[in-house]
Amino acid sequence: MKTNTDLKDRTMTEDERKVLSLLRMEWDGKGPPGILDISDIVAALPLAPSDTLAALKRLYTAGLTDMNSLKTSVFLTPEGYDAATP
Repeated sequence: MKTNTDLKDRTMTEDERKVLSLLRMEWDGKGPPGILDISDIVAALPLAPSDTLAALKRLYTAGLTDMNSLKTSVFLTPEGYDAATP
């Protein structure tokens, strides 16, 4: 079973950092938990949609993000917010 330390024990990819940064900006601007629709994340980042979705999956598996019950929106966990802090 993967835990949030799995991702923290390795260097995050640039794609993962971009996703966390975007979610952190949402958290800082509108308050916790920094929730965004997946389609908005894909549209906002200068990445291929497949790369964005792969980064979202890794962040979710690591416990740095979570999703709504319909799996259409992503938001930061407190650990994800900490990881997104420069």
